[in-house]
Amino acid sequence: MRMRKKKNLDPRMEACAALWVRDPAGMRGRWRELKPDAKALRLELGCGKGRFTAGTAAAHPEDLYVAVERVPDAMVTAMERCRDAGLANVFFIDGDAAALSDCFAPGEVDLIYINFCDPWPSVKHAPRRLTHQNFLRSYREVLRDGGEIRFKTDNRALFEWSLFQFPKAGFELSQVTRDLHAAGVQGIMTDYEEKFHAQGVPINRCVGTKIELPDVPLPQGLAARLADWEVRPVTEEDFSGVLALEERCADFFALGGWTVTADSLRRDLAALPPKCAPSQKHFLALRREGAPRAVLDVVEGYPRPRTLYVGLFLLEPELRRQGNGRAIVSALLAAAKEAGFDRVRLACLLDNKAGHAFWTAMGFADLRWDTLLGEDARPVWIMERAV
Repeated sequence: MRMRKKKNLDPRMEACAALWVRDPAGMRGRWRELKPDAKALRLELGCGKGRFTAGTAAAHPEDLYVAVERVPDAMVTAMERCRDAGLANVFFIDGDAAALSDCFAPGEVDLIYINFCDPWPSVKHAPRRLTHQNFLRSYREVLRDGGEIRFKTDNRALFEWSLFQFPKAGFELSQVTRDLHAAGVQGIMTDYEEKFHAQGVPINRCVGTKIELPDVPLPQGLAARLADWEVRPVTEEDFSGVLALEERCADFFALGGWTVTADSLRRDLAALPPKCAPSQKHFLALRREGAPRAVLDVVEGYPRPRTLYVGLFLLEPELRRQGNGRAIVSALLAAAKEAGFDRVRLACLLDNKAGHAFWTAMGFADLRWDTLLGEDARPVWIMERAV
């Protein structure tokens, strides 16, 4: 919901000029000039009406506090709160979290707060979430080594999703709680937080500490562990080779009563589980001797944020029973762990006894039997293991 336009916004903003930094880019690398004795620089992204801002700045007079808010109608209320409280250690930027590196030098910030940001529930809007790994990586540019991001939200789905994003961006999680105020109010609340707490809504909170970035994303981690294979996303160049491989694996497709065609392969290349985005999917060709000899179709973050889902694993029939399948899956499990996943899940056709025995030998356990979604629904075992 849009905030109403404040009456006399411009004069009210001018009345808070002492707290308003109009040229934040000009302060890049110089913020501590505003408070030379500051022990730390705290940065809040999306301060809203400023209850948390004023309370935290007052509680930590030894630190310099900078609040970013892109809605002037909200920011003016926050500035007035701090001005009326006589706070001299807090300043405001009318700007966007996406431009932090324009305003702060590398390592200039000690601590970042993200409180009750927009959850952007649509999958296609996930990159707009302030806890998306792209944003988190951009915060790394201004946050010192060992610096923290403290995140609070009432949105459980956003919180669980964010817990997966932090490690992928090189932040070690701690103080993870899904009911912050279960034993009484903890810390300073925002206006939203007070309202949600009064309604009995649990507040989720975690701390992410900046550490080394993860070595490599999943496909690169898999490729690094399979030196005898060329691992790459399936492109048009690979299409005919992958189709030929599927045709040679007719024994697998016969179990599901499926016919391999160019159209069926194109559908598989685009197929996604519910509420997943194309960026989560990797349809990989594993090539030897210039041709695809195995394929892996995996989806990151399904059905839970830190779960990797294996949609398809095919291996050239003549390469089976030689340890190749075990080597590929072992590499996948190690790459998944390195990329921040804690579990791997798959669906094995109920009639695929050889496949079920293979996955069991690889440490996967049956969770339940279910039915695949879609027009070609078939009964399957849902199997999973930790990594």
